[in-house]
Amino acid sequence: MRTTVDPSFELRLIEAIRPISEHFLAVGIHHLFDTGIYDALAGRPAVPIPVLAGELAMDVDRLRGFLLYLANEDIVQVADDRVALTAKAAGLNEFRAWYTFLIGGYAGTIQQIGGALTRGAPDCTRNGEYVGVGSCEISRYDGMPMTLDLLEKGGVSARELLDLGCGNALYLTEFAKAVPGLRAWGVEPDADGYRAALSLVEREGMADRVRLVHASATDFLRHPPQDCRPDLIVLGYVLQEILAQEGEEAVLELLRGIITRFPRINVVVIEVSDEIGNPAVMRHGVARNFWNPYFLIHYFTRQRLARKDYWDELFRRAGLSVAAFTSTDPRIDSSGVELGYLLRGPAYH
Repeated sequence: MRTTVDPSFELRLIEAIRPISEHFLAVGIHHLFDTGIYDALAGRPAVPIPVLAGELAMDVDRLRGFLLYLANEDIVQVADDRVALTAKAAGLNEFRAWYTFLIGGYAGTIQQIGGALTRGAPDCTRNGEYVGVGSCEISRYDGMPMTLDLLEKGGVSARELLDLGCGNALYLTEFAKAVPGLRAWGVEPDADGYRAALSLVEREGMADRVRLVHASATDFLRHPPQDCRPDLIVLGYVLQEILAQEGEEAVLELLRGIITRFPRINVVVIEVSDEIGNPAVMRHGVARNFWNPYFLIHYFTRQRLARKDYWDELFRRAGLSVAAFTSTDPRIDSSGVELGYLLRGPAYH
């Protein structure tokens, strides 16, 4: 049986399946970074593919096929069975963390969405290690500068930092480098993230300044170590998880518990405003390319986003006042989706 098609079929086919190609390419770029191929090629002239395979203990034929695929996408150049990175690939390295976070952390998640739509289906899973590593790397561009901006606006000079939900501890180690003499505590509930944090702190030679605990924020605050006396607590993308997993009252209990246990504490909260239903925001380039996928996965994982007015009211109910507010540097992301708060309890004043 022959299918009858009109003359425009091929053009419509090309446009219709373009997202499939983009999906494969995103995954391919993540593997290029994650397998060490990118780093093995960076800064080198063309390398014979068999030599590269030997260096990375890879199958030559499969590696060749993968590289030929990437060559067709202008990510590498392959000639005479030798491979080199293209200028396009060199430009991607700056944004490696976004691939680690969304592809490494959540590619498996989006494959589960169809089944998870069924009433009563369990939450989708994610790769906690990649989420933690990617998120902490991205924090160089959002969470870290936002925190420093808030501290400057609030006139805060931190001596001891407690990061509740520290991921792989990149944020902590970078913060400690930026603030000489700072002591830091990192609390991370995800086992993979905690192991990654231990490795990073040891590798950076900062075990004397950064102490790590494998626990949830709520459990840690119930029985903190006696020598934990922070003057700054950071909750970066943590409240959204507690809100989904334990409910609003648990978030209020956590915040009230913080200012009860540490009356003169500065609390930095970094969250994301749920703007998926706001067309004015979703027309923004960063919103379409990053925040739209980010919003999607939050409906299927144990995380719940909320809009700014919700957080404003919740902080008021918890007994916290807003000492400063910020968002991302508009040169990085002008969508205004990320929310940065410096909060203080009544005893601070």
